[in-house]
Amino acid sequence: MAKLYTFGEMRQIINAELEHIDPDSSINNFSIDSRVVKKGEIFFCIKGENTDGHIYISQALERGAGAIVANPESIPETLRKNEFPRLLVADPNLALREWAAEVRTNFKGKVLAVTGSNGKTSTKEILAGLCRYFDPNAYATPGNFNNYIGVPLTLLDAPTEARWWIIEIGSNNFGEIAELSEIVRPTGGIITNIGESHLEFLLNTIGVAQEKSGLFAGMAPGSKVIIPESLLHLDIVEENAKKAGVELIKTRQITEESKGERHTFQLFDAEFETSINNPLFLQNLVSALTLLRSEGLSVPELQQATANLELGVKGRFQQINMGDWFLIDDTYNANPSSFQSVLENMQKIYPNNRKIVVCGKMAELGEQSRELHQQVGENMIKNGVKKMFGFGGEEIEFYLEGWAKGGGNPESAKHFTDLEEITKSFKLQLKPEDVVLVKGSRSAQMERFVEKIK
Repeated sequence: MAKLYTFGEMRQIINAELEHIDPDSSINNFSIDSRVVKKGEIFFCIKGENTDGHIYISQALERGAGAIVANPESIPETLRKNEFPRLLVADPNLALREWAAEVRTNFKGKVLAVTGSNGKTSTKEILAGLCRYFDPNAYATPGNFNNYIGVPLTLLDAPTEARWWIIEIGSNNFGEIAELSEIVRPTGGIITNIGESHLEFLLNTIGVAQEKSGLFAGMAPGSKVIIPESLLHLDIVEENAKKAGVELIKTRQITEESKGERHTFQLFDAEFETSINNPLFLQNLVSALTLLRSEGLSVPELQQATANLELGVKGRFQQINMGDWFLIDDTYNANPSSFQSVLENMQKIYPNNRKIVVCGKMAELGEQSRELHQQVGENMIKNGVKKMFGFGGEEIEFYLEGWAKGGGNPESAKHFTDLEEITKSFKLQLKPEDVVLVKGSRSAQMERFVEKIK
């Protein structure tokens, strides 16, 4: 947010009514967290899943907030008659998005957007790493700020002097990606895949394909989007791209050759060298390189950027040598398609090691939760997993049903609800050279187990 806005300008942008504010005075940054708001900043009373910023207006004012963006009906009655500076709007969340959309219009660089059922964050990090080789100011979505609140915050924090913004866009309901795309207005994009994610609201993979196609909504005709040629429901995505005038560029599965700790692969009729040895990340790298090639970067430039790329994404297929055994920390999130991919790649990378899975639930699967957890349980057996430690509620029983259906030994798969108990049992059964995958949805908080065993 390099440009300074006056409160008068802000009034027009977010359709606000000003009270106790000089419209000619300038805005000094913003915050949505009353605990860290700084003197002079605007405090947006954002409503989230678990809280409402209107509750914290007093705290924000005590910390020196210069103004409050609020719905007048949601301001606590004890404060309504107080003469504090405020911008009154119908929906502070919408106001934040409207301001972000305005800030986007001031950026003259490229905006590259990434969406998909899984692999969004790792692809975003790879793309950002490549871009930063050419421009240290290249800015990317921090963490998983990919929703109605996170995307506007990312745009408002992004430096306008950068050459690239790399924006991750997620969704758990119909229409979210399209609305966010219209705010972000991507100049290019990547759809990593279509899989079984957020089915509680998107219903099935057809719904997922329609929702991910929302990426095209904010793109100008002629913009390019990279997709894998094996994309599920390709026909749906192609039809939506055609309507939007967006060009799809398909990538193929590639194979790499190892040279010690370095790996090589062929792309654009040239050899690329990388330190990445994870097949999932490698395909994400190919998508990122293909997008940058379509944006005009030369093959030699991309070869240099790839050779210098270092990637360490915590909680995403993070391979950690624990001394005499190996940990794969994939605790960041989980859905059926990402679980299947991780199991397959664990089998490819460690074909001769005994494999153990420590798993939590997969969330937001709606009525298909039981069936999809069972499928993952079966996939564990198909991919050579010898032991399963399940941690959590009833979903673990669904994993166990699939484990049994796949022919797994019932004594080798157990359900735990206590962190101390699962940690103790795991340590007793761990053997040298074991490979241990820890995975679950965010709400399962499987990183607690990782911290315990570390």
